[in-house]
Amino acid sequence: MKITVEFVGAINTGSYEKKQDFEIEEKTTVENFLKTLDHFHESHIPYIQVLCNGKRCAHTKKLKSGDYLELMLMVGGG
Repeated sequence: MKITVEFVGAINTGSYEKKQDFEIEEKTTVENFLKTLDHFHESHIPYIQVLCNGKRCAHTKKLKSGDYLELMLMVGGG
């Protein structure tokens, strides 16, 4: 099944386009998908904020064909 992913803001796109389609297996969770992206260290995954179809979602959400993900890093400062 196909999903579309957009890397937003300061998040590293690695070898991927800023906006790209991905083929994933059925019942893939957001977290499992993030682990397939080879440019994130697994310890950084909890800091990636994910919007699915415009709404914030948990990393445990199961993805569906046609979902649109926006990935961004949670950053702080002052």
